[in-house]
Amino acid sequence: MAKNKKDDWDDGHTIAPMNGDELPKFRRMAYLNREKNLSKEEKEKRKNAYTKKERRAIIRAGFLAMLPRLLIILLAFSLVGAIMYLWLR
Repeated sequence: MAKNKKDDWDDGHTIAPMNGDELPKFRRMAYLNREKNLSKEEKEKRKNAYTKKERRAIIRAGFLAMLPRLLIILLAFSLVGAIMYLWLR
């Protein structure tokens, strides 16, 4: 008896190769290593796009934009916790 015997229905044929070529271009760049595929000029352009002060300002603005949502979520959890405390007391 053969050790590597395959079933009758399995002939080793690949129906749909999953190597990323079937993805659209915008998803293919996310699928593959994006930084590896950039040219040296594009890497330099990305590196020098913003100064350190501008980067910090962008990050600070992002956090300030998320702060109201965070406060609403924390308030909702604390309200539910207070209602549960009063209910189960």
